[in-house]
Amino acid sequence: MDALRFVLAAAVAFGHAWALLVEDYRATGNPAVNTLYFAAGFAHASVILFFVLSGYWITRSVAGRVRSGWSWRGYLVDRLSRLMVVLVPALALGGMLDAVALYLIGSPTHLGETNTFVLNTDVGANLAPENLLGNLVFLQEIFVRPYGSNGPLWSLAYEFWYYIWFPALLLSWRLRRPSLALVALLLAVQAPALAFGFLSWLCGSLLYFTEARLTRSSLVARLRGKLPLATTGLAFGAVLLWGRTGSFSIEDPLLALSFSLVLLTLLLTNPPLVPGIQRCAAYGAGASFSLYAIHFPLMAFAAALLIGGQRMAPGVAAISLVALTLAASIAIAWLFARATEARTATLRRTFRRLLRRAR
Repeated sequence: MDALRFVLAAAVAFGHAWALLVEDYRATGNPAVNTLYFAAGFAHASVILFFVLSGYWITRSVAGRVRSGWSWRGYLVDRLSRLMVVLVPALALGGMLDAVALYLIGSPTHLGETNTFVLNTDVGANLAPENLLGNLVFLQEIFVRPYGSNGPLWSLAYEFWYYIWFPALLLSWRLRRPSLALVALLLAVQAPALAFGFLSWLCGSLLYFTEARLTRSSLVARLRGKLPLATTGLAFGAVLLWGRTGSFSIEDPLLALSFSLVLLTLLLTNPPLVPGIQRCAAYGAGASFSLYAIHFPLMAFAAALLIGGQRMAPGVAAISLVALTLAASIAIAWLFARATEARTATLRRTFRRLLRRAR
């Protein structure tokens, strides 16, 4: 799962680098170029798969806390320390890069003049203080615009509210009385897309409870031979490719469900590790969040430096530039994570100490 976090973050970053630097698709006779155009379209699907992984691990954490004695205070300290240690520096870095690109370079990319669908407005309007404040309290794309160019942070806001919704629903069901936190569900009225995304996130919850039930029964031994990875992988691949053929109202939850089936197969069969996967897993565990949080302002800034008002025609030069930008973003995100994600435990202890003093 850690290796998948890296692969998914890199897929999102590649799609955005391609859209920022390379012209929109037009038919070509080059199979390699056509393949890269096709691959660049999986950014949104990768976010949905992130939701499944998040749903699994958060559900696992919530279920354990419910068994040992639930505390909203402890849960929120852990979740907020994990998010804020990356979010605050990411917003600061992104705002600084956007300001330099706009006011010192006069970047056509940041002025919305390159006509790329991932950044087609004047970023300056998004650098308003109210957007910064709204992003800090996870309301981007619910009540406010993303801060600066960092549009991908919409999914972080969604994730935060899923962190609240799920335990509120679970506790209300377990205790047979409504939790006050259910009030947060009213956000779904303002943002129906937030509620729709919760269906995909809940596929991770379903995965956790299914795994827990199966491992406690005698079905596991029989299912190990009945759910080969090739079968579930092919089903997932078919749904993934089908989703690229158009825009369908049910593609996201279907994709999440098929991905959950692949993960269930992996959890039940525990196949041998692929050689070299440990390095991907190390990056996924330690820096995939940072890569997701900062890649877009980094890549938009690279576009400000490397191209003018016209994105590049697909070819060797454009592909090389995309690869270089992606590699640089991955490397910078690793360094960024050393100063942020690696300090999560320290921030968590600080939050707890402050709460004890306040009490």
